[in-house]
Amino acid sequence: MEIIKSNRSITMEKADEFLKKIKPEEEVTIETINAFGDRFENLSELEDLMSMNNPPHHHPLTGPIYVEGAMPGDFLKVQIESIELFDMAQMLSKSAGIAPLEKDENFDFSSRYPIYAQVENKTKKLRYIKSQMNLEVAPCVGMIATMPKEGIIKTGHIGVTGGNFDNPFITEGVSIYLPVQVEGAGLYLGDVHAKQAYGELSGIALEASANVKIKVSILKPWIPFESNPIFIMGKEPLTKQNALAVIGIGKSFKNGDEAVRDSFFKTVEVIKRLKPTLSEMMIRSMLSLIGNSMAGQAYSNTSESTSQILLTEDEIRSIYFTENENILDDLELCLFRSDKDAKDKPKTLITIGAVKGRLQKVLHKYIESLGIEIPEINPRLLVYDIETPKYILRINLLKWKDISKNYNKFDLVIYGADKWLENSNKAFVALKHFEQNDCRMSILVPNELKDYPLSYFLKRNIATTYPNILKQNYDIKDSNIVEMEGSVEASIKLGWADSIFDVVETGETAKVNGLVEHTEVVKFGAVLATARIDKLPLFVNLGLIEPINNKISVAFDGIDGSGKSTLAKNVVQTGLFRNSQVVLVEPFSGKVGKDAFSLWKANKFLLWAEIVGKQHWSARNIVNTVYDRSLLTALVDNLEQGKEDTALKVIKAWEPLPDILFYCKIPAQIAYERNMQRAEHDEFESLESLEYYEKKYEESVEFLKEHTNIKVVEIDATNSTHESIQKVKEILQNERFD
Repeated sequence: MEIIKSNRSITMEKADEFLKKIKPEEEVTIETINAFGDRFENLSELEDLMSMNNPPHHHPLTGPIYVEGAMPGDFLKVQIESIELFDMAQMLSKSAGIAPLEKDENFDFSSRYPIYAQVENKTKKLRYIKSQMNLEVAPCVGMIATMPKEGIIKTGHIGVTGGNFDNPFITEGVSIYLPVQVEGAGLYLGDVHAKQAYGELSGIALEASANVKIKVSILKPWIPFESNPIFIMGKEPLTKQNALAVIGIGKSFKNGDEAVRDSFFKTVEVIKRLKPTLSEMMIRSMLSLIGNSMAGQAYSNTSESTSQILLTEDEIRSIYFTENENILDDLELCLFRSDKDAKDKPKTLITIGAVKGRLQKVLHKYIESLGIEIPEINPRLLVYDIETPKYILRINLLKWKDISKNYNKFDLVIYGADKWLENSNKAFVALKHFEQNDCRMSILVPNELKDYPLSYFLKRNIATTYPNILKQNYDIKDSNIVEMEGSVEASIKLGWADSIFDVVETGETAKVNGLVEHTEVVKFGAVLATARIDKLPLFVNLGLIEPINNKISVAFDGIDGSGKSTLAKNVVQTGLFRNSQVVLVEPFSGKVGKDAFSLWKANKFLLWAEIVGKQHWSARNIVNTVYDRSLLTALVDNLEQGKEDTALKVIKAWEPLPDILFYCKIPAQIAYERNMQRAEHDEFESLESLEYYEKKYEESVEFLKEHTNIKVVEIDATNSTHESIQKVKEILQNERFD
């Protein structure tokens, strides 16, 4: 293997000439020269190197190295495969550290003990300091960077593209991720340490020359980073665990606080990518529990301080679930797009929970859409694996109840939308919609009563296994609903009911039992979904779902009884977003909304609205979102006469705002009559409350039209759910979807 010889570069800057060109995934060995610029044989030669008579070429680097295909906006992943140390190592600094050497005209070793040692590569021991300390070699790379697009970074210093990290985590077997600002990246490397502790408190480590074997990859972020963080992933030497560390840089000398602060906010951005459902405020608080702040170079008179926030594997798994043994592979695929097949990595395990029975046809249709041939499997086998070059699909065939109870234990789930609409699981992100022939939910009646109006049956007993969907679509009393586990067709002849509400596909079962389809209520299909929104980039990387580029946010709002919740659920689950990823969000019903409700009760409306707006959801940048209540609800109690400034603060807290807001408009009296059909009631459902909020919602709609660019669409909520869905469908079809 060719060794790229050091050219002893002393700056990192945009250059016309590159030292060498390398290809992605190519293994190369880079010669590095120790921080003093040369080798030495004894203490006298070391003194000569450090004296002022010696040209100040300290921290020489090897570079810049051109990486084919690297472009601005990319990240360069540098895997450090091995560090082969040369025989001598030394540490002494005239100016750095907590207690730098005393300054006088004649350089004096006496103010600090000059540690130097001979490296025994076979035993990994440091010979000369063996009598004082029994130390083993633990090599790390002190300086590594890509070329900045402007300005100069001197060696021994650090900038936004890297430089002098002096971090013992940058060691054998780990990868460092560096932002690329110029074509070809321009990789620099040098300043190897034979051993260093975190903080480098004396300002220098055990400096050594070495050969460093690396492999580079070009990665593209799913979403451009705001801060272009530099981070490290691999086995951390102190904890001996796989870990993720995000680097922070102090922009001025002697300022470790700047470095800690920088690493903190960059870590927040990285975690938001790995766990999009966590709000920024929640992540900030959480870092006090799982983020370990550790210094690289803690203090220096001559260079910037560095710091890192370290998340060990145990701590990462507390917020990110995966059954894959190497969690870092998952994290990389969630942060970056990758077109290459990593042949040297274990295959990713993807678990699928699928409802057995007729939905197995949908499962097979999905698997075939991935270009995978359905294997011959014993039809009685309930758990089996399908292996592909990139991943392993572990199929689990279960009943819906068992899947819904354990929804977060599966990467992907396939189910009928009728089940979701009946027992809404808000955690699911709908990924793909499958038509099931002509599947629909309808009201069926005896053949001899087929000409009777629908109102006749709504006032009499209806048998169904879907009472919630029935009530979502019609104002029907609970006393008129006959709940059954199945075989609802028998209820007519048993005299239990006058009609039934059930799933219809071919209609043959109904026909045999003397029933005909009277009114179609809702069409539906099967849904591929996930509760693991953090894994969406991983699924796209593996080719399990298609990426989306034009994302949209839709909100449904209105007084209680306006049907907004029913419309929001149907939009998510009945394919109106085609095969685009979409999630239902209920900010005021979720944990954040419930926790914040005490503020509302205390008349602290602004605090209530702001905390829900800032913390309820943070994943809009990777999925389409459908809100059941949104900004409009946050405004109604804040928009009073003379409180426009307060209302503008509320709008600011809810940014980014919905693209379309469907205002479900309904008279308070009709909403009240609907609400009285429910088994449970709350303080917002009295007629007096509804009349008050009907007026406040109208005022808030006008305020939004005046102060935002939200497209507000009024829906006549006195119409049937079916009619309202058709109106929503027409609007959405005019929007751009992938």
